[in-house]
Amino acid sequence: MFLDCGGAGNIEPSKRIVGVVDDDIDISTLFHDVLCENLHEASVYAFNDPVDALKHFTENKSNYALFISDLRMPGLNGLELLKKVKISKPKVRTILMSAYNFDEDPAYQKYMKEGIIDSTIEKPVTIHRLCQRVKDELNAYELKIENKT
Repeated sequence: MFLDCGGAGNIEPSKRIVGVVDDDIDISTLFHDVLCENLHEASVYAFNDPVDALKHFTENKSNYALFISDLRMPGLNGLELLKKVKISKPKVRTILMSAYNFDEDPAYQKYMKEGIIDSTIEKPVTIHRLCQRVKDELNAYELKIENKT
C-alpha cells in the first residue's frame, strides 16, 4: 500500500517529503493521515512494504527530508532500511519507531553512534508527540541544509 497527501502521486518539486513505513496498515494509515493534517510544509507518503518505500525514496531522494521506519518488518527491517536511506542521502533525517525496547540491541547502539538513526519514537505514541518529533526533525534537516554540514 502507498498513500500520499495529495492522492495523485505527484511530487511538488519545492516540497520536502516525509516517508513513513510500517507493515501494520492501521499504523501507517493513521500516521499518514495525522501528518498530512498537521504538516503543511511537507508531503507525506506512507508505505506498508519497506522495499516499496526504499524504491520511492531512491526515485525521489532529492526531495526527502525525513524517513520514519518501524523496527520490525518482514523482508527488510527498519535498521537496515534506515542504513540504506542514510548511505544514499546522508543529510536526510531518520526516525526509528518500535513497540519493543531496542535500547539494548547492539545493532541499534551501533547505528545510533554512526548517525544512521537520528531519533526514536516508542509506540504507542501520542499524536502530539509524533507531530512534534516530526517537526523537530524537519527543522534539524533545514538547519543542516542551510549550514551545508
